[in-house]
Amino acid sequence: MQPEQSRGGIRSHLTYANVMVTILALIVLGGGSAVAASQLQLGKNTIGSRQLKKQSVTTGKIANNAVNGAKVANGSLTGADINVNALGTVPAAASAGSAGNANTVGGHAAACPADTTLIRGLCFDTAAAEAPNLRSAAEACAVRGGYLPTPMQLLSTKEVLNLGTGVGSDKRFTDDVYSKVGEGHYTTIVIDGAGNIEEQEIDQPARFTCVYPLVR
Repeated sequence: MQPEQSRGGIRSHLTYANVMVTILALIVLGGGSAVAASQLQLGKNTIGSRQLKKQSVTTGKIANNAVNGAKVANGSLTGADINVNALGTVPAAASAGSAGNANTVGGHAAACPADTTLIRGLCFDTAAAEAPNLRSAAEACAVRGGYLPTPMQLLSTKEVLNLGTGVGSDKRFTDDVYSKVGEGHYTTIVIDGAGNIEEQEIDQPARFTCVYPLVR
């Protein structure tokens, strides 16, 4: 085949598409791929977690206020992640911060009176007084802002308070009063000096210990 005929045959087969493909191939091989990639427009939803390198999303890549509570796993934040000094006062605890006197509740005293001791939320006299009868003992306690204890309240303080001298005749009044049917007179329960429960006429003398509510 003559050279002239060969060149003419090649020209007869060249088209615009062939030329453009050849040029693009040369651009890619010559480093033009970087330019082409930089101008590439990525379609929507074409990049997923597989395409992201580990730790490739940094703080600077996240817009301000872009992360909300729904994006944080429950229980994942600890005290080390929170700036406690930046937190305000918890609304429910606002009144606690303004409590001027912890010994008052709603303006009422919340402490035991002088010469009393606190036992299970009640204040008991630390020393007993004498009374000629049950009524006098009850009135004396009322004047002080207290009342006579129940038999079990008084008996339960035996290990804390000295309930007597240990002698049976050293008795203390309680608030228990009852009358036997048909007899027409009243008796009460007393705790003797040895810590025993006894029955006694309400007009007989005994010692007494008053009890007071903690909040008055």
